Amino acid sequence: MNRVFLPTLIVFLSLQLQAQPSVSKGGVVNVASYSFAGLPNGSIAQGSMFAVFGSNLGTTNSTGLSFPLPTTLNDTSIQVTSGSTTSNAIMIYTSPGFIQAILPSSTPVGTGTLTLTYKGQPSAPVDVQIVPSSFGAFAQNEGGSGPAVIQDFMSAADQPANTILSPAYPGQVVTLWGTGLGPVSYNDADQPPAVPVNMQTALNVQVWVGNKSATVEYAGRSGCCAGIDQVVFQVPQGVEGCYVPVIVEAGTPGVIGNVTAMAIASSAVGACSDADGIDSADVATLQSNGAVKLGALDLTHISLTLNLGTVQLTEISDVASGVFGSYSKAQLSASLGLTQSPAVGACTVSQFQGLDPLPVDPTVPAALDAGASLSINGPKGEQSIAGTSTGMYSATLGGVPLNDILSSTPKPAYLVPGAFTISGTGGSAIGSFSSPLTVPTDVTWTNSSSITTVDRTSDLTITWTGGVQGNFVAISVLGIVGGSLGPSATSPGEAVLCIAPAAAGSFTIPSYVLQALPPSTAPGAKASSIPDSYLLVGTQLPSVKFSASGLDDGYVTYRSLSGNSVTLQ
Repeated sequence: MNRVFLPTLIVFLSLQLQAQPSVSKGGVVNVASYSFAGLPNGSIAQGSMFAVFGSNLGTTNSTGLSFPLPTTLNDTSIQVTSGSTTSNAIMIYTSPGFIQAILPSSTPVGTGTLTLTYKGQPSAPVDVQIVPSSFGAFAQNEGGSGPAVIQDFMSAADQPANTILSPAYPGQVVTLWGTGLGPVSYNDADQPPAVPVNMQTALNVQVWVGNKSATVEYAGRSGCCAGIDQVVFQVPQGVEGCYVPVIVEAGTPGVIGNVTAMAIASSAVGACSDADGIDSADVATLQSNGAVKLGALDLTHISLTLNLGTVQLTEISDVASGVFGSYSKAQLSASLGLTQSPAVGACTVSQFQGLDPLPVDPTVPAALDAGASLSINGPKGEQSIAGTSTGMYSATLGGVPLNDILSSTPKPAYLVPGAFTISGTGGSAIGSFSSPLTVPTDVTWTNSSSITTVDRTSDLTITWTGGVQGNFVAISVLGIVGGSLGPSATSPGEAVLCIAPAAAGSFTIPSYVLQALPPSTAPGAKASSIPDSYLLVGTQLPSVKFSASGLDDGYVTYRSLSGNSVTLQ
């Protein structure tokens, strides 16, 4: 064999054996928000840090970086082409399935393509939308939801992390960390200037905390880190709670970032508490013991009317879910909260795929065995709620599963008004328990028939009658990006959830919350005739507490949501 040909063949074969890098569909996201591509905040901003998910993307980075930052790291590089310009992304971190990089501020806006190259092999190009601003707030769960990465300013040398154990208070200055405010004029690979430029006015950065406007003192790059932004603001008066939503808008036109939360007490020496959430006594237990053992069971009734041209189809879904676990301080501080509800009087927004809008908490506590299954008994008889080895429990009690709303074999409705008992015989960690729950007659949504189209640029007022003092009204608006429904649906969507006192009789959803939703897709542009936008209203009860050996506390919550398909403009 030719002596020159042999080594050439070996090199050729080694390149073939090196698997081609593959970027996952929708795998390019803001590294803080993880917002799905296609959503209003799912684009990548100039100068922002982004993440790439896939396979065979590189090797795990084990070396420190120094300025100027490289455009190739461990044989991995990323090229972004927009228009006639190709930019080399600034590399931060590499691993086989996950990459972090910074998009140069000079990259032109518009629809572009991203190609990742590892050891000389390029991936197939993937589409990426580049915009001037699309802010993402870092979350403590590292998944873009729940409590944000916020520091409470006590002094220059004392800025503790904001948690349910260390809440802020009205008037206090805090710092929110994120990425994606907008481009800078200097080289993104260089260390940020010692005195960064305040971009608040130029980028029209606005912050709302618990549906109240906050005074923004600074918005721009951090002085420490390339591609990382800080938003410094004062906590507004009149807000408190353990899970108060924080909303940031940046750019012109403004883009609403992922909605996170923060803990706020009424005073500098107070503790946070939510009327629809965790008991302050459990927060005290966590503070003193370093962990707290909790059980949380949630019952949800959803009645959804689909307007299919001349035909209306109403589907019901009655579901039960629960978790029994031991939470460390870090875990409970990062969780979405046991009831996964925002503070009363406020709205939160969460993303989902398909048609199961209920948020999934990525924070998983150490499992506590409460038995192989739980029981629920009510006017429609007794049913079982199956458990898993991870301390999770779930069941579809009536109607259809949320992720298969068009099922042809629905069960009869189960969560009807009346007296229920949720019980468990106990397991290796948790003793037996029994908790009563009375499902009430739902409130009457009085302006339902007048709302068929929702203008996302205007406030939306919902009115109702029949609200009982001490109960709450839950309002949800769902928007899916032109997708179909069913268990295989993968289209991204956003879900607004607002909690109001039931006795108030009305609640107004601010326009900046509605702007986080994707607009409805025109019927002719959809692959399905199924509506992709919905508005629902119903009753939410305060948590019912229960006790069991092995638990510090137990919670049972109930929420009902009934509504129709609407058009989001």
